[in-house]
Amino acid sequence: MELTFLAIEAPELVASLAIAVAATAIFGYLAQRLRLVAIVGYILAGILIGPEGFSLIEDPDLVEQMAEIGIIFLMFFIGLEMSGNLLRRLGSLMFGGGTVQIVVTIAIVTGVAAMFGVGTNEGIYTGCLVALSSTAVVMKLLSSRGETNSPTGETAIALILFQDVAIVIMILLIPMLGDSGGDVGEIFLETGKALVVIVVTLFLARWAIPPALDAVYDRTDDEIFLLAVLAIAAGVGYVVTLMGVTASLGAFLAGLVIASGPHKERASEKIFPFQALFAAIFFASIGMLLDPRSLVNFWPEILLFCGLVVAIKLVGTGVAAAVFRRPLPIVASSAFVLAQIGEFSFILEKVGREAGLSPGGRVDGGAQIFIATTVILIALTPLLFNVGDVLRRRLERAVPRKT
Repeated sequence: MELTFLAIEAPELVASLAIAVAATAIFGYLAQRLRLVAIVGYILAGILIGPEGFSLIEDPDLVEQMAEIGIIFLMFFIGLEMSGNLLRRLGSLMFGGGTVQIVVTIAIVTGVAAMFGVGTNEGIYTGCLVALSSTAVVMKLLSSRGETNSPTGETAIALILFQDVAIVIMILLIPMLGDSGGDVGEIFLETGKALVVIVVTLFLARWAIPPALDAVYDRTDDEIFLLAVLAIAAGVGYVVTLMGVTASLGAFLAGLVIASGPHKERASEKIFPFQALFAAIFFASIGMLLDPRSLVNFWPEILLFCGLVVAIKLVGTGVAAAVFRRPLPIVASSAFVLAQIGEFSFILEKVGREAGLSPGGRVDGGAQIFIATTVILIALTPLLFNVGDVLRRRLERAVPRKT
C-alpha cells in the first residue's frame, strides 16, 4: 500500500509497519476489554488489514518478512527468560520424547488420512504439518504466566524445542514425498550438521558473547548496551541460517547464552519493552495469511480438521510425556499446551506446495483449510492452556485418593 502526501511517497515498509502497529494496538485493547488474551486481537487485526482482508497491507513477501523478524526477536526474548541449564536437564526428554511425539503424530495423521482416501505420501506430509506446535505462542504464554520452569512448562519446552530441530529433517523429507529430489543419506547428513551447528553455536556464543557484553557494559551507556544485545540476537540468527538452521533457533540460543551470564537482568530490563512490539507483528502476520472467505466456504472441513488436530496432538504429546515417565497430571496439561499447529508449519506448507503436495490431499482449498485451522487453534491456545491446567489440578487432587 502506497501512501503519498504532496510529492512525498511513504516507503511501503514504513506504511505497513505503521498500519500493523496501529491495528494491533486497537484490536489488542479490544480483546483485553472483552477479557480475551491480546494474541486473539493481534490475529484478528492481521486478518482485517492483510491481503485477503481490506488489503491495507498487500505484499505477501512483506508479510512473510515481518513474520520472520517478529519470530526471530520473540524467540530471543524467550531464550533470555529461560534458565541456562534447562537444555542439559531436559536433554533426554527433548530428543527422546520429541522423537516419539513427532513419529506418533505423523503415524496417526497418515492413518486417519488413509481412511479419507488420502495417499500415504500426502498423509505423511500432512502429519509433518500437524506434528509441529507453535514455539512462539506456547513459550510466550508460559512466560507470561510464570510457568517456564514449572513441570508442565519444562515438558512442553523440551518437546517443542526438538520440533525446531526436526524441521530441518522435514524440509528435506517433503520434496522426497513429492518426487522432487533428495535421499535418505542427505537427511542423515543434514540432521547431523544441524546438531553440530547447535553445539558449536552454543560453545562459541559462550566464549564470545559474555566478554563482548562485559566490554559494552563497562565502556558505554544503556543505549549502546541495548543495541549490542539486539545485534547479538540478529547476528547469531543470521549466522546459523548460513549453515542450514532456522534463524529463530539461532536467536533462541543467543538468548539462552546471555541468560546464563551476569548481564541477564540488565538485558531483560532494557529489551522487555520491545517484546510486545515483535509479538504483535508476528501474530498479526499470521492473521494476514488467512482468507476470511475460506471460513465460509470450507467451514465443515475446518471444524473437522480442528477437532482432529487437537485430538491427535493430545495423543501424540501425551504418549511422548508418558513414555518418559512424566506424572499423569503433567502429561495431561502439557498435551493441551501443545495442541495447536505451529508457525514453522507455514514453511513446510510452502515446501510441500513447491513439491506438488497439498494438506490432506486437498488440491482445492487444502492450503486455506490448513491456514484457517492453524490460525483458529493458535487463537484458542490460551483456552486450551486453561483446560489443561484445570485438568491437571483435578488429577493432582485425585491421586491421593487412589493411593
